[in-house]
Order: sequence, then C-alpha cells, then structure tokens
Amino acid sequence: MTRKHSEYDFFAEPFMAYAPPAFMRWLISFCHHEDAGLARRFLAPIVRKIAVKMCSLPMDLTVGGVSLRCNFYDNYSEKKFVFTPWRYDLEERRLLRSELPKDGVFVDIGTNIGLYTIAAAKALGAGGRVLSFEPNPHTMKRLKLNLDANFPAGSGPKISLLNVGVADKDSEFELQVDSSNLGASSIAARNRSRDPAIATRKSVTVRCRPLLDVLSEQGVESIDVLKIDIEGAEDIALAPYLSNAPDSRLARVIIIENSAELWSCDLFAMMEGRGYKLRFRNRMNSVYSR
Repeated sequence: MTRKHSEYDFFAEPFMAYAPPAFMRWLISFCHHEDAGLARRFLAPIVRKIAVKMCSLPMDLTVGGVSLRCNFYDNYSEKKFVFTPWRYDLEERRLLRSELPKDGVFVDIGTNIGLYTIAAAKALGAGGRVLSFEPNPHTMKRLKLNLDANFPAGSGPKISLLNVGVADKDSEFELQVDSSNLGASSIAARNRSRDPAIATRKSVTVRCRPLLDVLSEQGVESIDVLKIDIEGAEDIALAPYLSNAPDSRLARVIIIENSAELWSCDLFAMMEGRGYKLRFRNRMNSVYSR
C-alpha cells in the first residue's frame, strides 16, 4: 500500500520536500537511462513496484535533467519517463533537441504534467517561446509546480500556460477524467482511456478554443514544432488548423498521437495535402515535417 507523507499537501511544500531516501534515488537514477541495457530492463519494473507500492508519495525527483513531483499511481507517462525512459517517446524527445532553434517556438497541445514542454524549453534558449495547452485545472497545477522546479526565477524561454483545450470553435466540453491515468483524459466521446468506467465517473467542464485564434492572440506567427496528444480528439483540434492556416503559420514539424481509428477525418491525408511528409512512425506517434 502506498504511504503518503504526514500532513500531505501536494502543492504546499517546496520542491525536494518530498525527496525519497538516498538509496531509492540511486536506484531510480540507475533505471533512468536512455540505454535500455539488460540490467536496467530487469531492475526497472522491480524498482517501480517498490516506489509505487511501498514508498511515501509524492516523490520529488530529478532524473535525466528533469525535475518532477511524482505521484506515479495516477499518471502513466510519469511512470514510464522516470523508470523506463527508453519506452517514453525517446525518438520524439531527441527530435526536439535537434529541431528546435534557440529562438524557436514549440506548441504543446495536451501538455499533461509537462514532459514535452520541459524537454522543449530546455532545448530552446531564452529567446524561445512555448505555448502549453492543458485544460484540466488539477493537471495544470501539477504542470506549474514542475515548471517552477525546472525553471526557477523565470529562467528559460517564455512559457505561456493556457488553461484551455483546442477545438474547432470556442466552446465548452466535458473533459472525461481518468483518475488512474491523467494523460488519458479526453473531450472525445471515443477515447483511449484504459478503463472507460473510470473515465466517465468524473468529468470537468473545460473551455476549448480554435488554435489559430489563440496563435493570433499570443502573437505567434510561426511554429517550429507542434505536438498534439489529446486522446482521440486530435481531429477536432487540428483539422480546422490544417484547413485554414496560411503556409507561414503551419508548423514545420508535427508530432501527433496515432489515434486514426478514433478520428472523424483523415488527418494524415490532410497533412500530406498541405505538403507534409512522414518522417517516422512508431507505436505511439507519427512525426511529419514540411
């Protein structure tokens, strides 16, 4: 059974107030390596089980240069990144380091607790810009905490946190919250939740806005990399953008979750129609560039 710290308040304490014992930090640091060697593959599930089931949570960690306050039991991406980073979008995260110029722009639609946003912000210089869309109020608080831990006192590029979703019109949706995996929450009726019963048990009303409207308000004229992962609602968000954006506002690179079976239109064909070519596709994502 996971134990929580006494007088537990996830957001009240400063980062590293919930640091695990030194030996657990060492074990996690050993597992967290992009090289999926035999020893790490063997140890990672064991260490993860100990951390989730037996250690006090939350846990404040810095692994792979990224600082996070982790719950583990309610966010699958968090667990994968910490314990098995070779299984968490490794090629895509490397692409951010190679494709983002120091003064570049990154747009993160479906930011979750910030793993892509943090990776992009670390690749960008002080002149860079990040737009992060996260409509779930609770997840947004977690995201802010993680960003403060990684970029204290306003260091890093300009990061605009937008507590809205992206859709085809200015509207309100019921976000179906998956309490076992925050990253699986979605505004789409058909989505990737691992447990539909959990996902529909709780919902929160969120505002969504068209991407082009937000870009205009934020003064963003061009995008270097756009990542979108919103659990089956990518068509609602991206189709109007692909149809209506002038060439100058089309992202140079798009990272998109593979959810074609949930879409009402063929986003891959729409991208190809706007001049995008497939760079690579893996089990989770497809990456296109112009």
